[in-house]
Formats: sequence, structure tokens, C-alpha cells
Amino acid sequence: MSPFGMAIVVPTLELFVNEFQSTYSSVQFIISAYLFGLAIAQPFMGFLSDKLGRKPVMVSGIILFIIASYICMTAEGLSTLIVARFLQGIGGSVGTVTSRAIIRDTYSGDQAAKSLSRVTATMGMAPMIAPVVGAIALSLTGSPSGIFMVTLLIGLSILFPVIFYLPETVVKGGLDKNKSSWYKNYNKFLRSETFIGSTFIYGFTTGSFFAILAVGSTVFSRNLGIDSIGFGLIWSSLTVLYASATFFAGNLTAKLGLMKVLNIGVRLNLVAGSLFAFLIYLTGTNIYSIIFPLALMFIAHGFIVAMSMAKAVSDFPNIAGASSGLSSSLGLLTGGLFSILSGSIYTGEFMPIAIIVWLSTFFCYLCFLLVRSGDQKKKD
Repeated sequence: MSPFGMAIVVPTLELFVNEFQSTYSSVQFIISAYLFGLAIAQPFMGFLSDKLGRKPVMVSGIILFIIASYICMTAEGLSTLIVARFLQGIGGSVGTVTSRAIIRDTYSGDQAAKSLSRVTATMGMAPMIAPVVGAIALSLTGSPSGIFMVTLLIGLSILFPVIFYLPETVVKGGLDKNKSSWYKNYNKFLRSETFIGSTFIYGFTTGSFFAILAVGSTVFSRNLGIDSIGFGLIWSSLTVLYASATFFAGNLTAKLGLMKVLNIGVRLNLVAGSLFAFLIYLTGTNIYSIIFPLALMFIAHGFIVAMSMAKAVSDFPNIAGASSGLSSSLGLLTGGLFSILSGSIYTGEFMPIAIIVWLSTFFCYLCFLLVRSGDQKKKD
């Protein structure tokens, strides 16, 4: 629900520019508003799931997602659509937060990382097929707003299985243990090098992803002559690499441990970001200078995302919802800022975007060093 709702709009951004007679920098807020809805809501959803349980919070969020999808579908102005996307992001936030918390309720350590990698790989299928589904929905409805009928139907299809089949993983005694004040919990998180480092590894990883995604369909159309359906198919193919790498990383964790797998990922990510900027600078914007570094980057992200998400909540088993919520919030907020920055500075030249992507991979590696330092202090 959450990643699909974000990615389905990608092929339609250029069309929304024409429909609302607006600028691209304004229309990209259709993505950014969704991301900020996710980011702002997740700490509260995590806190509430620790207090009230995972299931009631998830059900409420899905209902909001459905209502917001309907508003998006019928919006007659860009401002209404952006507000509705913000609400849609708030509703979608429960999936990311509660699924991570449920895994942490059930598993710990490397086993949690392995389990989370399975969930993350499955979630990776959503942005893989979402642009294609969006392009198909666009061709069937003839309107970019028609894509939100798909998100509405997805919300409905998820709601009833959650109501009838999802178990509550926080026992009543566990809820009683989670009565400490939210600010005390968050103070613990913000004082933890492991939490901060892992969270911003995830944040800068999503930053590079969204910096490219914010302008991707336009670049493929204007610079490469590839239409929205072609862009969706290429993006989906790249996401296959991400999902495959995530599964492989989960299996590798059992042999090498979480930190070694994460180390491989952040180093590979830095190489991909550097190669991306280098090729764009030397050869310009072409299919080879974009696709090859992106493929390497998607593989690296498969190693990074699940491991960093699991590491961020590893030290706080009794308040997994709150730690999951704040971690996802800060990570997605970082990604959203990169999306806005990318959309704001893009004027037809792709080199500034390549520099932003390289910076995100560099900061991602610095955050890994912070996590390693925190682990070393705990051992000492």
C-alpha cells in the first residue's frame, strides 16, 4: 500500500503539468506531499501502536488511505490533490510502521533482519509494478487522476484481510510496559548512535532514489525520447534487481551478520553514486550513463534498506512501534527533501541531479561509520 501509493503517480507527472497548467516544480509536490504525510504521521502511528496495539492503528490508517484515494480521484485542482496526497500518505504510513513493529515483536537480531528483508523484498514489488499499472490505468481512463481508482481498490482489498486475519502481536502485558512518555522514548532514540546512524543510512538511501524519481519521467521523455510506459517498464526492470538483492541480502545475513551485509551495501552504493556523476559528466545524459549506475544502485539499496531498518529498532524491543515510526519518519523526511531539491533545481540539465545523488551516497557511508562507532562503544 505505502510504496505503491507513492510510485503509481510517476508516469503521470508530466500530464498533471498540462492538466493543471502548472510548473513541474509545483506538480512534483504530488510525490513530496505523500512522502511528508508518511514522514509526519509515522512517529504518532508508532507511538499509538505501542499504546493501543498494532491492529486497530493499521485498520484506521487503511480507512483513511481509502478516503484520501477517493478525494485524489475526484480532485479538480492541484491544491486539492496535493492535500489529498498528504492525507493518503498519513493513511499509508501505518503499513510501514506496524509491519516493522510486528516483526520486531516476533523476532530479534539477525533473524529480524532476515524476516524484514523478506517483507522489504515483497514491498519492492510495489514500486516495480506501480508505474506500469499507473500507465495502464492512464490509458484506460484517459485522465491522470484515474490512477487513484487503483489505490482505492488496493486499500479496500487490504482492509478486509487485515480486519479478519491479522493477529495482534502486542499482548496486553506488553501494552502496559509501553506507558512511558513519548518524549522519554524519543530522547532514548536521539541519544543512540545506532538509531541515528541507521535511520539516516535509510534516509540518504531513499534520498538518492527520490532525487532521481522526482525528475525521472521527464528526463526519459525529453532527453531519451522514452514515453511514460517505456519509463515504467525500465523502472520496473530495475526494481527487480532491488527485490532480488534484498532476498539475497537476507540469506547472506545468516552467514555474515547484519553489519557486514550493511557494509557491503553502503560501499556499493557509494561506488554507484560516484559512477553516476562521473558518467554524466563525461558522456552527458544518455541511456548508458543513467541505466548502468542505476542498476548498481538498486542492487546496493537491496542490501541497505532492510538491514538499516532492522538495525534502527534493534536496541528498543519494548517500544518497537515508536522506534520504527520515528526511524521511518526521519528517513522519509530526508527522502522528501531530496525530492523537493531535485525538482526545484532541475531545469533540463541532469548533472546537478547526479551531484545530489552522489552526495546522498557519500552521506550514507558516513552514517554507516556512525553506526559502527556506536556498536564498538557498546562492546567496550
